[in-house]
Amino acid sequence: MLNKKDHSIIGSGFIASSFKKYTNFIKKNNIIIYAAGISNSLEVQKKKLDLETSRLKKFMQYNKKKLVYISTYSVNDNSRKNKLYVKNKIKIEKIIKNNNSEYIIIRLPEIIGKSKNPNTLTNFFYNNLIKNKPFKVFKNSRRNLLDIDDAIKNCIKIIKVNKNKNKIINLLNKKFNTPLQIVNDFEKILKKRGIYKFNNTKLRKWSLKNNFFFYSKKNYLIKTLKKYYI
Repeated sequence: MLNKKDHSIIGSGFIASSFKKYTNFIKKNNIIIYAAGISNSLEVQKKKLDLETSRLKKFMQYNKKKLVYISTYSVNDNSRKNKLYVKNKIKIEKIIKNNNSEYIIIRLPEIIGKSKNPNTLTNFFYNNLIKNKPFKVFKNSRRNLLDIDDAIKNCIKIIKVNKNKNKIINLLNKKFNTPLQIVNDFEKILKKRGIYKFNNTKLRKWSLKNNFFFYSKKNYLIKTLKKYYI
């Protein structure tokens, strides 16, 4: 994947493949979308995390275009900041800022879409519900979710607006949901009850700096879940 050929989109996963419909725009604006990396936010194997970092460093040695790196908003989450996955993302962001003359770092929230990744929040809830497996739901927390189509469209908007700037931008849905709301909407569309217990947690504070908000319409969450899960 990371050779000296000219790639406009780096990555082969869910998010990278979703950028392909904008390939002409990406090439025309002489940018690189870097959406490669570890998809499991629970990854703890240092070898895999180091490989993610070394691949980026190797790529940056020959990249001469504006780099658009797709990161995660979890780097702002105090409840996750000590996880190795998040620490590695913070490390990568610093490498880009210190070594790439032109860049935009876009941090995404939880993404909803057709993905084989069992570790996404909605896939986790869905799989446990349909398999009648018990799971935990965190109280006092909020989650920010975006349809993959809306996420990619707004990434393109961010690139257009910040074409000549080096910035880190958090792409967020203006509306937040609790994990219980997500589960309840799944229960409605799947017409079955989940087997879950509540875990208490501190209320998560979201950063109000450098945010690019998507203003979702009424019933956005349940409509998006229906779009991908039934």
